[in-house]
Amino acid sequence: MKQGLFYCCLSFMMMGLAISRLTYLMPWVDEVMFMDTPMHYVKGMGWTTFAWYSVARQDPFLLYPPLYSMVLVLWMNVFETTLIACRSLNLIITMSIGWGLLRICRYLGLKMSLMQVGILVMLLWCTDDMMYMYSNGRPDLLGAAILVFTISEMISQRNKWSIIFLSVLLLASGIQAVVCLYILLLLAYLILTDHRERIKKIAVLSVLGTLLGFLLVCTFMACHSHLIAFVVNMLSYSNTLMTLAMISLPVVGDYLGIDTALYLEKIANNTTDVPIYSRIFTIYTHPAYVSLLVVALFVFLSERTNLKGTSLYVMMKFLFVCVVLIPLLMNIVGRFPPYYYWMVYLPVFLLVFILAGFTKSRRNHFIIVLVSLLLVIRGLICSTQHQDYSETEMFMAQCSMLRDKNVVAPFSVFYEMEKLSRYTYYLGVYPPRYLPKDIDYVILSPKGSEYGTNQLYDFYECINKSDSLQTVMVAESKTAGLKVYKVIKTL
Repeated sequence: MKQGLFYCCLSFMMMGLAISRLTYLMPWVDEVMFMDTPMHYVKGMGWTTFAWYSVARQDPFLLYPPLYSMVLVLWMNVFETTLIACRSLNLIITMSIGWGLLRICRYLGLKMSLMQVGILVMLLWCTDDMMYMYSNGRPDLLGAAILVFTISEMISQRNKWSIIFLSVLLLASGIQAVVCLYILLLLAYLILTDHRERIKKIAVLSVLGTLLGFLLVCTFMACHSHLIAFVVNMLSYSNTLMTLAMISLPVVGDYLGIDTALYLEKIANNTTDVPIYSRIFTIYTHPAYVSLLVVALFVFLSERTNLKGTSLYVMMKFLFVCVVLIPLLMNIVGRFPPYYYWMVYLPVFLLVFILAGFTKSRRNHFIIVLVSLLLVIRGLICSTQHQDYSETEMFMAQCSMLRDKNVVAPFSVFYEMEKLSRYTYYLGVYPPRYLPKDIDYVILSPKGSEYGTNQLYDFYECINKSDSLQTVMVAESKTAGLKVYKVIKTL
């Protein structure tokens, strides 16, 4: 009870610091793509988007498993659609992840000191890679939270239906979280040999939940006429699956009489040229990951004799294997970009947490605390290198001419435009062929300043070369780097 209260107090303090930092960060492409659909839904525009990739003649649609967006709809209805309100959801999710890790430790029968809890909170909130993950407006941490609670239910095994239910939610939150779950189950089966029968039963329950979740998500996509586009988009999360799809889709298309050319084009565009060995070793060079792994390994080896006679020994070997092998296995079956790094950071946090409680050596305690503090300081220093969103916010507040208009805009003005315009289109991902003819304004940011500016300038140039349209600048902010142009018809 005392540890839980201490965790909540520290986490709320960290959340306050995070919120003050998030007010300075400019919106970016992924954030807008995931926020746009729930924003439209709250505004009464249905499950639509003007900020998602088009896939093969399909209308633009949110082709990611929809749970995060559905949660955002509920969140926005309660806390409104301001920048802080929308971004704060991931902070709540991060707090729940830490609570889930403490829950796992409780079910494992571990004693928890306030020092251990403090180390966990600091690493969770202030490690630079974790700060990137909860600040970037993506749904990945929702999958992480559900996975943590799924694992805690698997350990407790109090209710088999909860494992099925959480597996359904896991699939609905993101395909990569499900892949991580099955990697963990495979490694557990290979390493935790005394629990193999139990692991097999748990795996069966997880498979049932995953299949049910996949059926529900596919039904949702089919009801919106985007089932094939969703499946193609799902394939694009795995370089291995994309390679197989390039071979199998033409055969399937011929059999079903479906033109797969444009789907194949999307897959080809998403295929990376980065060699697999380069993708695999990217995480192994991250300072926070390497530092925590080295510290955990050093303390583990120095305490190995004492650990061998405890139930923790095999569990810690399992955690070490997970931390080392997940980047390799994720790259083989899919991808492992920076917003998936929670898959190795959460188990390494558990490693450090357990070792901090187990070791009686003052030297080892000192090493764990010192490295944790150094990583916290490093993370806080990195977080000060932010963009100043306030200039954009102040400028957009003056642009009353945009109210209830159709606007083509960059991602950086997303939150302010949603307050003003009738419809705002983001050409970095929204296909120009779907734009209405009655665009009223175009907002330009400096070339190369953010994703999608090339498409914006192409559209702007297209208007100026038209015989019936031209643009006139009506507002400019040199500090924010934004220019607003009115589109007018010429005789």
